[in-house]
Amino acid sequence: MTKTRLLLAIPALVGFSLATSWAHAEPAAASSEAAVSDAVELKNGGYLRGLIIEVEPGSHLSLRTPDGQVRRIPLAEVASAERGGKPVDLKAPPGAATAVPPAGAAPSPALPPVAGVAATGTKPAPPAKTPTELERILAAIPGPRVKLELDANRSSFLQRRIGEDDENTVAYHLVCKLPCRVELPAGDLVPYRVSNLRLDPTAWFRVPQYNARLKMDLASNIWPVWRNTMIVSGVVFGVTGGSFLGINALTGQETWARTTGYVLLGAGGASFVAAGLFWLLSPHSTYTIERMP
Repeated sequence: MTKTRLLLAIPALVGFSLATSWAHAEPAAASSEAAVSDAVELKNGGYLRGLIIEVEPGSHLSLRTPDGQVRRIPLAEVASAERGGKPVDLKAPPGAATAVPPAGAAPSPALPPVAGVAATGTKPAPPAKTPTELERILAAIPGPRVKLELDANRSSFLQRRIGEDDENTVAYHLVCKLPCRVELPAGDLVPYRVSNLRLDPTAWFRVPQYNARLKMDLASNIWPVWRNTMIVSGVVFGVTGGSFLGINALTGQETWARTTGYVLLGAGGASFVAAGLFWLLSPHSTYTIERMP
């Protein structure tokens, strides 16, 4: 009986190790496939590659690295940057910079009051906010705007795709965090979706041609991992069980080998059944659109 238990434990441990390593390797493989078409050269000699997802002239740029992290880099540290093989303009627009007097400098003398005009303590107008890259893109799209109200059952973001029409695209602008209200151009041909980390994203959709409410029902993205883990376990149990039945046939009908083989084959079959159930029953993120005045 002790020998049988030991033989049962060995393939089970092998299957669990393979399944766990496969599940952990999946995010790494996906991350390694992320596009790294853009480049940023730093003034300290460093060189970064990834996807430039935002550029704030005179302030900073945001770079999505191949491991999925977003790095915010001040432009003061950037020597040059390229997006899609073309240089990126990092200069602030004219008039955005304001002169700052050096420390310890004497204040400018006050102008003499104008005869007949009372002195007032008016505050200078605040500097105009520099529009973001997404705001400039949306402002350049002609046509009417539609109002959208978005809500979801999980913390998530409305995302606008960057790049060509490709299902493997990972670059996008973050439009707003749900729940939110936005005005978008009805003529925008670039699709949107709602998602977040560890969530199954919704399908890409175009901006409705009318004011609308969008309700998102988001699901976890862990279900495919469990399904694939069950497939790997089924293969391991099946191969190991068949090996024990072969040992039984070669060694002259050993009872312990035959019993172990049947048990492992049964565990393999159960794993395949579980994988099928995960495939059939796993939820997916969906959305609904409701027209509003």
